[in-house]
Amino acid sequence: MFKLCKKITICTFLISQVAVVAQDLTYPELEVTPRASERLKMLAVDEKEIGIVFQMPFQVSAVSTLVAGLMQYSNVDEKSDPDKKSPLAGVIVGGAWLGVNYYLGHQYNIYQSTLNDVARVSGNSRRDQLTRERYAEEGMNSAARLAKKLKWMSAITNVAANTYMLSNVKKDSTSEIIDGVAILAALGPLFFETTWEQVWRDQKSYKKKIYGPIVSTSLFNIDNTYVPGLALSLKF
Repeated sequence: MFKLCKKITICTFLISQVAVVAQDLTYPELEVTPRASERLKMLAVDEKEIGIVFQMPFQVSAVSTLVAGLMQYSNVDEKSDPDKKSPLAGVIVGGAWLGVNYYLGHQYNIYQSTLNDVARVSGNSRRDQLTRERYAEEGMNSAARLAKKLKWMSAITNVAANTYMLSNVKKDSTSEIIDGVAILAALGPLFFETTWEQVWRDQKSYKKKIYGPIVSTSLFNIDNTYVPGLALSLKF
């Protein structure tokens, strides 16, 4: 009878400890430092100061294509392009991407918009806190996904425009070199991580460390007798 009571006491204690530990590990959004909502506030402030220097690889690519287009006007191969339309490809594509970059840097403000959504959740319950953190994470993730799409769109359109101009440029002219350089610049965004991608990667890394220790209940066979216990696994 004493042994049975002892086992029941141990089992009850272990289950209570698991419940406490599990409760702490259930919501890593609330355990991560800094929290997504806290970081979002800092990002929203920085976002106002980014301005036209938004994501420099995009800017360099756009400016290179625009300059190549303007230079092309005096170096068109009239045999392959008698109407001299090839420079328009660089001017339109380069100018369009400068406009897109300006909009993203001055008007889009994804972090500030997300922060406004987070601020609408005013309660302080566990549910409200989780809602704020998950809204904040969704905003960071959305920005990172958009950045990946923009990188490919920028590379494809700028490479296409510069390749077209290169095929209609005078041989051994200055524009031939500029078009080649612009093609290399157009690939730049693919080799550099944007701020949006870096922010989301760092936040996932912070959360991953919280997710690491996983505690669960288990039964162990000791001297042909099954007794309850704690199983701890570490995943990184």
